[in-house]
Amino acid sequence: MDSPRWIAALETIDAALSQRVPAGVGVLVTSDHGMIDVPAHRHTILMQGDACLDGVRHIGGEPRMLHVYLESDAAPADVAQRWLSSLSGVAEVATKAEAVAAGLFGPVVTEEAAARLGDIIVAARGNRAIYDGTAEDQRAQGMIGQHGSLTPEERQVPLIRLGAFG
Repeated sequence: MDSPRWIAALETIDAALSQRVPAGVGVLVTSDHGMIDVPAHRHTILMQGDACLDGVRHIGGEPRMLHVYLESDAAPADVAQRWLSSLSGVAEVATKAEAVAAGLFGPVVTEEAAARLGDIIVAARGNRAIYDGTAEDQRAQGMIGQHGSLTPEERQVPLIRLGAFG
């Protein structure tokens, strides 16, 4: 993360963690995921009328890992092919079945979990992000730090052990 505010926040945490931990006390510091910088010029914005949005009911997930939910009459393979053609080099695109079979969501995906997944999964490559052009998504475009895709920085979960846990 290259933003001055992000670096300042990390330095504050680093300073707090440099304090001596009392004997017999253990400290664990972690987060749920890592992040990467996605500058505005690396945004792909799908506006109303874009062919990718044909047959799409709504989009969920993160700008780096979209879950695309389709209308009942849309064919997932056809929609995925449109997204793949449009976003070549920008994102990996898979149907839900393909993503589950590839182990993207772990070795076992329960029916309950699978029901929440999008019909199409779109994972941004490199430091790209994909937005659907709605007002809600436009607010999120101001965030430089992003997460949710498949880069090592986003998939690694940090763990710092101090004191009795060190």
